[in-house]
Amino acid sequence: MNKLIASALATLTAGAAITYGVRSEASSHREAPGIAEDQYADNTDVYTFISPTDDNKLVMVANFVPLLIPSSGPNFYKFSDDARYEMHIDNDGDAREDITYRWTFENQTKNGNTFLYNVGPVDSLASPNLNVTQSWRLEKIVHKTGQKTKVLDGQTAPWHVGKRSFPNYEKVALEAVKSSNGTSAFAGPRDEPFFVDLHVFDLLGVGGAPTTDGINVMSLVLEVPITEIAKDGTRPASTTAKESVVGVYATTSRPQVRILRKNRQSDDFGKFIQVSRLGWPLVNEVIVPLKDKDKYNRSEPWNDVSNFGAYILDPEVPKLLNLVLGAGCPATPTGGRTDIVGLLAPNGTTAADLLRINIGYGQTNTQSHFPNGRALADDVTDTLLTVACGKPAAGGGLTAIGDGVSANDKAFTTTFPYLASPHSGNP
Repeated sequence: MNKLIASALATLTAGAAITYGVRSEASSHREAPGIAEDQYADNTDVYTFISPTDDNKLVMVANFVPLLIPSSGPNFYKFSDDARYEMHIDNDGDAREDITYRWTFENQTKNGNTFLYNVGPVDSLASPNLNVTQSWRLEKIVHKTGQKTKVLDGQTAPWHVGKRSFPNYEKVALEAVKSSNGTSAFAGPRDEPFFVDLHVFDLLGVGGAPTTDGINVMSLVLEVPITEIAKDGTRPASTTAKESVVGVYATTSRPQVRILRKNRQSDDFGKFIQVSRLGWPLVNEVIVPLKDKDKYNRSEPWNDVSNFGAYILDPEVPKLLNLVLGAGCPATPTGGRTDIVGLLAPNGTTAADLLRINIGYGQTNTQSHFPNGRALADDVTDTLLTVACGKPAAGGGLTAIGDGVSANDKAFTTTFPYLASPHSGNP
């Protein structure tokens, strides 16, 4: 772990420094003008960590469709059936994807003559009472060879409509977990795991209100053997080599052209165009300015330094903290914030907005904490604000900056798919 981040985390844990109550944005929820108009393609958060049940496996989580109110019926949330949702892995440090896991979806309706999502209590995924369903297909693409193979297919977990519709919701949801050859996959609604105070938009007002409590999100969760994603198919025997670090990011892509027909149908044409991208939390949210946010979502990570490096070297966040809160963040040094750029390039990898994790021999889940991956319970908002400010603390480390929200509203699970069960529309 980078020494700067380690110092910041040590300071936060010890509670030895002043904590400013600054509210922060959601990691990547409605973070750019373009994607704010395309809710179902909006990538909200990415997590990756060594599996808590098998340290020879890597877990990747990509969340989409932000800030979902559980009771939003009668057309409940799902994944888009004309989008590609992808998890990309760079396993040689050049910030270019070497492996892609691609999810695609197809919707089904048993009875179109009712407005009901389900026509009675649902006790299994196969229940005839579940009127609206969605199937998925997961493929693995190896870019060096162009090989594309089907990994798994299955059914999206249904929306948690309420206790009358789902007397035992989690039993039904866990039926959506599919496993084969050491790989497990899940698609469906979960409790929103990103905890934060969203009142930041009121001029960084202090408070600490957990505004994402009670909110759901659409989650893709994938657990794979590390040998499936490591360079040359072998787990590195070292933690210091460039190939010991893999970078993970997620994207959503849509067809280039859509033609709307008078019969309420539509036709899609052309190649798929990337419309959303996410690696680290809060990069496009609070580092990239408005004029380039849509550009970020359409761009590739290997161009991040040339496209957005100036914003990282001279970030706006410390200036706002000083202006509004008098936080005392130091002025940007001559040459810029190379310390932050360095965090994006561990082990000599190409600097880019990838969520990187060391998969070297001996790594365990207890070491999978941001910025070495990102565990579900990591308070990344406090960590990133602290590092962005960069104010030294008495006795070493950095002065802690926080939003006042330090934990999720529901406990995470210890077994796949690890995220908490979604909130009920009628608890």
